[in-house]
Amino acid sequence: MSAHRIILAGLLALSCLISSGKGNGHGKRFTCGAEWNYVMTLQSGFHYNYFSTEGFRVDERGNDFLYYSNGDVYFHAGYDLDERWNLSMYLGYAGVHNIHAVIPVSIRGTRYFNPNPMGDRWFAFTDLGSGICVKEQPQEILVARLGGGYSLALSRFTRLEFICSARITYTHPQVYDQGDVIRLNKTNRNNAYVSALSLGLGITF
Repeated sequence: MSAHRIILAGLLALSCLISSGKGNGHGKRFTCGAEWNYVMTLQSGFHYNYFSTEGFRVDERGNDFLYYSNGDVYFHAGYDLDERWNLSMYLGYAGVHNIHAVIPVSIRGTRYFNPNPMGDRWFAFTDLGSGICVKEQPQEILVARLGGGYSLALSRFTRLEFICSARITYTHPQVYDQGDVIRLNKTNRNNAYVSALSLGLGITF
């Protein structure tokens, strides 16, 4: 199943849960907010296979354990399924190592460990999604994150969140040969995997 289908399935499930939860009196409500992260890339690998400008096939592989920093920002909208669970859709703009920027879209499930929605509480989350690379020849990406944090109640419906996560991004960099971009019809494989840790702040209403 592709990431796009996973997102569509998540949105359908969210819609069904919202419809079934209307008027049940269990504190269910819509949520929205924003999130910013400082991303620390620790590992990256790639595999390129393409036809060079001179016409012969090139196969290149590499793996690096080097530190590189990026930032990202997300906006999200979702729904509290009950006092402990939230399901949200995230749309953002992020840098991936020194490769290119991406526009990720993901579905995130969050579990709060304190059932009091108006109190401070720990939480954990996982999300999975897709999106596009921002480059001359856009291609689909896959993104996955696993993390958690602490949520401070600023008011009845406003929360400040301190977030940490581990993430992996599967992307498709542009391939260059002698300074020229190799077109997609001359590219058999242009895969890259980027693993990172992140620290962030978020606000949810």
